[in-house]
Amino acid sequence: MLPSVEEHSRQCIKELFHFITIQGDGDYIGERVSQLEHSLQTAQRAVDAGVSDETVLAALLHDVGRFIPAAAKMPAMIAPNGEVIGRESHEILGEKYLRGLGFSDTICQLVGAHVMAKRYLTAVDQGYYDGLSKSSKTSLKFQGGIFTQEQVREAEKDPLLAAKLAIRRWDDLAKVPDMETLPLDHYEPMAVESLLASRSTVELHGRTYRLPQRPTVVVCVDGFDPEYLDRGISDGIIPHLASFVQSGFSRTAKCTMPSFTNPNNVSIITGAPTSMHGIAGNFFLDRSTRQEHMIVDDTLLRGSTILEQMARRGVRVAAITAKDKLRAIINHGLDCSRGAICFSAQFANKCTETENGISEVEKWLGLSTPDQYSGDLSLFVLKAGVKLLEEDRADLFYLTLSDYVQHKHAPGTKEANEFMSAIDSCIGQLVDLGATVAVTGDHGMNDKSKDDGTPNVLFLEEELDRKFGRGFARVICPITDPFVRHHGALGSFVRIHFNQDSGNVDEVVEYCRSFPQVELAVDGKTASELFQMPLDREGDVVVVAQKNAVLGSREEEHDLTSLGDHRLRSHGGLSEQAIPLLLSVPVKEPVVEREWRNFDAFDLALNW
Repeated sequence: MLPSVEEHSRQCIKELFHFITIQGDGDYIGERVSQLEHSLQTAQRAVDAGVSDETVLAALLHDVGRFIPAAAKMPAMIAPNGEVIGRESHEILGEKYLRGLGFSDTICQLVGAHVMAKRYLTAVDQGYYDGLSKSSKTSLKFQGGIFTQEQVREAEKDPLLAAKLAIRRWDDLAKVPDMETLPLDHYEPMAVESLLASRSTVELHGRTYRLPQRPTVVVCVDGFDPEYLDRGISDGIIPHLASFVQSGFSRTAKCTMPSFTNPNNVSIITGAPTSMHGIAGNFFLDRSTRQEHMIVDDTLLRGSTILEQMARRGVRVAAITAKDKLRAIINHGLDCSRGAICFSAQFANKCTETENGISEVEKWLGLSTPDQYSGDLSLFVLKAGVKLLEEDRADLFYLTLSDYVQHKHAPGTKEANEFMSAIDSCIGQLVDLGATVAVTGDHGMNDKSKDDGTPNVLFLEEELDRKFGRGFARVICPITDPFVRHHGALGSFVRIHFNQDSGNVDEVVEYCRSFPQVELAVDGKTASELFQMPLDREGDVVVVAQKNAVLGSREEEHDLTSLGDHRLRSHGGLSEQAIPLLLSVPVKEPVVEREWRNFDAFDLALNW
């Protein structure tokens, strides 16, 4: 177990027991014992019964929802005579709090069920109901009342029912004035050990991740088309990545659709497709307000991230992005005032300890904040990761780069080779410092120009205007972000939103399919199912371009003057789904061949 995780667990238990201590002297809803005495008596009866440590701890913490600061915000249960007899749903609050700390599912279920157990027992045992104290009978009415027979039958399917009922009975008996019990601090080592055991893994979106046992780094090379890897190896310029292929783990995986930056970076840090985390583009149209928005923070993110869950368990997390708009998404749930580090190369000169967990980055790294339109932006990310690792400031790293070079330069060109060689050198340093390193990409990259060098663009909104009338629909280009100079907001995936309810989906789909630049056109529901995208954020129609083409809205909305004499290279379509998935060490588990995804990167680095 990492030292940081052990220390974090000890501090969590100290804080938890502090809450119990400072509020424990309060009155226990009209009984002749304090809240602390009641909790200690419940735990003592569990100890005397010789049950497992998990059950003992659940008995001790069964009323934790009354102790934590959030309890003060819960509505009070007030009897008809005006007497306060407790807090509503304190068992639910307590279970949620303990789950957030990382306690085992068994402990959390037992804590969350003591009201359920009371309702069950009153249904099956009249003597139990008769023996309840006056305040306990009164609170029962607020807690849902006596179980129905159907609820009883359902409860009896629960394998933890016996333990839940035992804690409930100990709870009812734990109201004896001056009863001798073990002190609260007796349970502290037990609680720490239990928390450490349950914190050995993280569960998110149906996957389980082991906590890192050594420094672990996941690198997302933006625009990492497999050809950059293949050419780099054949040209002999990326020896460290070549060693991953030869003696570590190497597969060609698929990114999520659309093959853009935001969806795939979020998929990587959540281990899930966009249908689960909700970020399906860099730019979207809100169907309810008809407003267009650039996604520059985590407002639309659904659920948690691997980074957040690891940090909650005491893993020291460092996330460094090339672009700040991505930093504001990846920062989700990270508390940089309590040890996490998260900053962007773009705004390295603006970092603060409070917001980023680090300050004076330029002085610390010995480099100036790079131009956002340069390969140096990516190298800054990697060099910062290397220095953090050298200084032992993090256990789990996510380093995500920029695709500026890949948009400009094809594999095998002088500029691309120099960039890939520099990336390889930094990755080699991470490995030499003892890290397990996984490398993948957010999407591939392809030439999108005609034979004469001009961009092969279909301005789809203009075509829809000509066919169905001006203002018939709005074409949204999800590639759009604050960095557009190198691609003019032109990618190979767009969403069509009808401006009227009368749009004929089938007719529009067939019309879009008639253009030679189009590879696929389907209705939004089909697209969401086909590509695992969130249906509520989908367009009426989705259109994907051929490998050599891009899609736009209206010509005046796309500025391509900055391309200069470069051919347009971009992404977004099915043709850019292929990306490498590499690991610096051989996998420990037998490899079952399957369709690998870029969002398998953390699973690969931590579990295999």
